[in-house]
Amino acid sequence: MLIHQSDETAYEHLLEPIWKFLCVAQVPIRSDVIFVFGSNALELPRRAADLYAAGWSSRILVTGSYGPMTKQVFPKTEALVFKDELLRLRVPECAITTEVAAENTLQNVHFGMSALGAVGCRPRSALLVAKAFASRRCLATFSKHYPSVEVRGCPPKGSLVLQRDRPWSLFANRLLGELHRLDDYAKDGDIAEQQIPASVREAAERLQRFMHRRE
Repeated sequence: MLIHQSDETAYEHLLEPIWKFLCVAQVPIRSDVIFVFGSNALELPRRAADLYAAGWSSRILVTGSYGPMTKQVFPKTEALVFKDELLRLRVPECAITTEVAAENTLQNVHFGMSALGAVGCRPRSALLVAKAFASRRCLATFSKHYPSVEVRGCPPKGSLVLQRDRPWSLFANRLLGELHRLDDYAKDGDIAEQQIPASVREAAERLQRFMHRRE
């Protein structure tokens, strides 16, 4: 289906309050590790390299096997592709720890922390680098399972439009799905419970009505 300019504007307007809630971008502080969640987005290792170069941490952890958007696309696991990009950006190999088995966010956190422990790093603070719309869930996962670790969300910089990684309708569905994940994963005990404002739930309902009319 073709997306007209008016539809793009409508999507942007309807998604903005959901995006602002999901995207937790905090000011970095000096931390024990830059913790990078695997995905298909090379903006993540580039953001991590910037944080490393700025002196916010002397260690980077990259975690991830393959996901739906990288299987049969990446020649290596997400963690190893990210490592290659970090090396290209002149991050020294001795500063990088990799974890290549995790297939979801909960595993990213558990397996990543185990990989750090295996090299003698037991972080008390971490800068989390994930796709912006997943940053709240990543923070909530740490909050549930490693509450003693001080974490801050440091996703790539940029607006909703700049960070849209798929067609508008698919991107809208992805953000709606992220809201559902916050509810469902909290019920399952995977993340700390998140209080989703009524205004955000209402925005999600408006978006769903708009998408239904477009079908």
